[in-house]
Amino acid sequence: MSEDSESGHMIKKEWLTKLGLGLALFLLVLISFVTFNSIAQFESSSKLVEHTHLVVKQINQIASSVKDAESAQRGYLITSDESFLQEHHDVVVNLPDEINKLRYLTQDNPEQRRSIDILEELMYKRMRALRLGIDMLEDRGDISANETTGLVGGSGKEAMQQLRGHADYMIAVEDKLLGERARQVEAKAAYTKLWILFGNLVAIVLLLSALWLIMLEIKHRKIAQRSIEKTAAQLELTNKELESFSYSVSHDLRSPLRAIDGYSRMFEEDFADRLDDEGRRLLSVIRVSSKKMGQLIDDLLAFSRMGRKPVDATKVDMNTLVDEVWSEVCASSRTSLPLKKSNLPVAWGDRALLRQVLMNLLSNAVKYSSKKSDPRIEITAKHSEHEVVYSVRDNGVGFDMRFYNKLFGVFQRLHTENEFPGTGVGLAIAQRVIVRHGGRIWAESKPDEYTIFNFSIPKEVNA
Repeated sequence: MSEDSESGHMIKKEWLTKLGLGLALFLLVLISFVTFNSIAQFESSSKLVEHTHLVVKQINQIASSVKDAESAQRGYLITSDESFLQEHHDVVVNLPDEINKLRYLTQDNPEQRRSIDILEELMYKRMRALRLGIDMLEDRGDISANETTGLVGGSGKEAMQQLRGHADYMIAVEDKLLGERARQVEAKAAYTKLWILFGNLVAIVLLLSALWLIMLEIKHRKIAQRSIEKTAAQLELTNKELESFSYSVSHDLRSPLRAIDGYSRMFEEDFADRLDDEGRRLLSVIRVSSKKMGQLIDDLLAFSRMGRKPVDATKVDMNTLVDEVWSEVCASSRTSLPLKKSNLPVAWGDRALLRQVLMNLLSNAVKYSSKKSDPRIEITAKHSEHEVVYSVRDNGVGFDMRFYNKLFGVFQRLHTENEFPGTGVGLAIAQRVIVRHGGRIWAESKPDEYTIFNFSIPKEVNA
């Protein structure tokens, strides 16, 4: 499997894991909402059931009160005892409040409110009949048994039966309403159970699937970790071998180069009078080429060592460091160019390695702007959220951005040796140093106008 395919497969598994966990979380939240809503409805239904029982109780209370008034009236007619009359009076006084309470309890039920009007009419009809008997006794002072039986029974009994029948009808309406509410609660409970069962089942399946993908990913990462550790061990061994090879090659190459340079110098000194101008020029080319080869070997070794040297991170005063490097650059190039420098923030890095970066960038700026009549070199810096970006700008020959990909390559040059001398390793070293610091380096340029090299240093380096 290719690296791109493996990366795509890992991204797909990660996406599926997140999707599964997200859906499971959504279902659990949805189930919680449905459960909460059902509990709220159950509470509401319970209150409605309780309310229905209160209505039924109040209807029975009114019918019972009328019955009590009737019993008190009968007792008064039979015994002429004033206590029965007081009892009857108390019931009559309380009946309007009981009717009003029933109206309040059924204010959301138009049918029952109409029934209350009928109930109230029957109630007052019966109470007027009862009052008629009491008034007869009070007016005449005596009432016969037959008259008492006539007042209590007959039409009075029929009125009481009508009252009781209408009260039973109202209770039946409430019982019907109670049954409908009970069926609704049962249906909602069944619906909620299905939701909870189905939702939990799907959530469990999704969680198990996500767990399986996570375990599979852990397994793959362990395998990848072992592979990385094996590769790292091989790379460490290879680096040691390369280091040994580099020193060996360096030593083996330097000896013949020194011999070439030495014999060429001896040949020139001993046989200069026998050589013409072309011969002396050729000897000079041999010596210059051997020195250049030695410089290439030194740069290659420096580049190799740069990748192995640990980063000793400390706070670096970039203003002082730039001044030191600039003095050295000016001394080696035998120039006294002015350097425009803003107040540079402190960097967190390896001072020796950062010095190498500044040396390469400032040396290049001087070299590539040397053919300008008014060379200008400037170094600035700016803060971002997590890093500090330093910029070295010159108005030299610049380069074509089409060849940017070659800029930081080893031994890659965008100008010929005749135009500007060099080995083409300096920028590669600078890039390696900045990458070791966890930063980045890039450039922008326009031929014959300007070149800007930017490099960033994190505000804290994990060496």
